[in-house]
Order: sequence, then structure tokens, then C-alpha cells
Amino acid sequence: MASASHLGIQQAYGVTYASLEDDQLCFESELAFQLDDGSLLTLHLPTPNQERRAIQQAVMRHAQLSAR
Repeated sequence: MASASHLGIQQAYGVTYASLEDDQLCFESELAFQLDDGSLLTLHLPTPNQERRAIQQAVMRHAQLSAR
């Protein structure tokens, strides 16, 4: 297996997008690696359950505060 330095990877970023579709939260997660030439290598990943729960709880708290 090659290490990140052998692949020319400087930094990695994890991003999760949450959207509301048909009254249901939908999630999409990506892992992006910045290569030495400045380009990005992006991998789509399943969103971890713990992250889904944290986002759902934050959205629910915001909705409850907005309803007041």
C-alpha cells in the first residue's frame, strides 16, 4: 500500500452535505485529497451513523428554537 506522501497528497478534507428532500434529511459525504499539483481527488463515502445523528439533532434543535 502506498502512503499519502508517495501519492503526492498534501492535505485531506472531509465534507458532509445534508439536504431536505420530501421532508426527510438526506446525506452525502466526500473525502477530498489535495494533490501536490493543486488538483483534488474526491471519493464519495457513506456518512457515518454518528455524524447523521449529530446533524439530525442539530437540525431538530434549530427547528425547535425557530418555532418559539
